[in-house]
Amino acid sequence: MSDVNLPTSSYAVLGLLSFGRKLSGYEIRRWALASLRHFYWSPAQSQIYRELRRLEELGLVSAETVAQRDRPDKTMYSLTEPGHAELVRWVEGPVPEPPVVKHPALLRLFFGHVANPERLADIVAAHGDGVDATTGELEELLVGLEDAPEADYPRLATQWALEIHRGDLAGNRLGAETLRRLQGE
Repeated sequence: MSDVNLPTSSYAVLGLLSFGRKLSGYEIRRWALASLRHFYWSPAQSQIYRELRRLEELGLVSAETVAQRDRPDKTMYSLTEPGHAELVRWVEGPVPEPPVVKHPALLRLFFGHVANPERLADIVAAHGDGVDATTGELEELLVGLEDAPEADYPRLATQWALEIHRGDLAGNRLGAETLRRLQGE
């Protein structure tokens, strides 16, 4: 399978299935939104199903239809042995490049010389509020991962994401203070 060229989102789906549970597409998305969105990916439901179809066609996941009473049948997905091998190959592969940070608030701040200073301060404050909320969500996620022995690595990734967000909050405070000084407050 080493000649497979999958997008990182495919590996995210394989990874979510690697914990040994069968999951529906809805459950995969819910789990991605509760965890991966804090540091990598916030998928649409259609994207999850597109990835699952691709992975099933490649034999990396298997699908099982489960009949439900009073509801439509549900498809449950699990990782196959080739899927596990491909995930291991990718995880252990070459060291990834440092990420390109796409930070809309920083981009606006960079071009702040054309903005109304009060509006720019509002944007920085709103960004700080959002990052503060996300930091709280990550702290809650860590609590949920505390006692799960299979969660050592998700816990480590969540702690790293939390530190990234705490750093963003520190930068946001610096930005807000500097904006106040620039405005003569």
